[in-house]
Amino acid sequence: MTRTRKHAYLFGTAFSVLSFGMAIDALASDKDDPAQAQSSFGCSGLEDVSELQMIEGKDGMFFRILADLRLQHAFTDQTVDNLAAMAKALEKNGTTLIYVPLPTKSQVLPELVPARASLYGFDANIAAEIYDDVVRRLEAKGVAAVDIATPMRGNNRNQFGEYAFFQADFHWTAHGAGIAAKAIAEKIKTLPAYEDVKPVGFAMQEVKPEPEYSSMRELLQKHCVTHVPTVTAHAYQAVREEAAADAGSMDIFGGGEEATIALIGTSYSDKPISNFAGYLEHWSGIPVDNYSISGGNQFGSILSYITSREFQEQRPRFMIWENPIYNNLGQYGGAPWSEIVAASLGDCGTSVDIKPVDEKSVAGDLSSLKLGRDDVLLADIGSDVSRNVTFTFTGADGTVRTRSMERGDRLRATGRYFLSLGGIPADAFGKVSVSFDAPVGETTALSVCKTKTGEQS
Repeated sequence: MTRTRKHAYLFGTAFSVLSFGMAIDALASDKDDPAQAQSSFGCSGLEDVSELQMIEGKDGMFFRILADLRLQHAFTDQTVDNLAAMAKALEKNGTTLIYVPLPTKSQVLPELVPARASLYGFDANIAAEIYDDVVRRLEAKGVAAVDIATPMRGNNRNQFGEYAFFQADFHWTAHGAGIAAKAIAEKIKTLPAYEDVKPVGFAMQEVKPEPEYSSMRELLQKHCVTHVPTVTAHAYQAVREEAAADAGSMDIFGGGEEATIALIGTSYSDKPISNFAGYLEHWSGIPVDNYSISGGNQFGSILSYITSREFQEQRPRFMIWENPIYNNLGQYGGAPWSEIVAASLGDCGTSVDIKPVDEKSVAGDLSSLKLGRDDVLLADIGSDVSRNVTFTFTGADGTVRTRSMERGDRLRATGRYFLSLGGIPADAFGKVSVSFDAPVGETTALSVCKTKTGEQS
């Protein structure tokens, strides 16, 4: 089964490359055609902008050629398996994962895609089927995945004429975020973990939208004569309603046994003007803690949160992970997944005795431990000040191997690093030194974590 899918994928890749080359030839022959050059805003050369190639659709809707129109998304069987392992590991400790593949503009607004997009191989029916296939494959492996594309496509414009996505930007509007949140909430309410949830009321109140900067719109405007649509729309905030009779016994700050949602995601979940988190609270009746990061790419938000002490000490009832469907979750191989699964499981009970080497380093002996490729080393500096760590392994034969890890500036500095031992020869596990970019202390620790749940061991 896997082999068949792999062959189909490779064929599709080759076909797409061929089609793309044919499309470029066709586009070149059409450059002087006045009909192809028509624009409602006097835009020209959008398809040749090196920073971001774009195409103008109907009713002032602009699409990114690569991200919004492509039909191939790297959502492999391995990615599905990784998400299934993560979901199972989280479930062991009482957290239910809800994965939300965020559709592209073209998958939600196919009627606004220009006919010219077909030269790039775009087909609305295929685009919809590709999204549906991702959701089906995740569900088949036991991952609670939510189809938000179908409801967004069916209600992609509100009473004010605002679409589910901004016209001159790639993010969703409050209308689009609200439709998606409702579909997710409906899914949550069908899950076993929701059975004992006591819903909390959240009312949506209109607020004045803050000025929204858009790099895409700014780039667009440089290539258009008249003003392209501004990135603004009606905005709302979620306001928690007072509980009735038992208000005095309820912790309004989400403490105690109250169920919570941890929202993990990209800039789509982080923008106040869309307020995706607020709509999730409104439709689900569950308080949301938003850990999303703009510019963190596919793993920035999840690694920042799931490796934190905060997550280990107080796990949420639900974890919603939003990720655009075009994000490649296999881009960095297995390293981020080893961190995610090990942190999700939290089975790090085997401590390694360490001694300080200098101000920023500690050392330990691994030779007495039976370590394998499925094990993970957790180096915890003991505070949230570190962004870099280097592991140096010295084998019995004197061979030295190093592995380094870094948290970028956009990620949270948790000071906790989960290093997969996969790919490191067994004879390398003799001595180990761990060097941080900040001073170590009495709370600095090194331990071994498992990545397999009980039934897999």
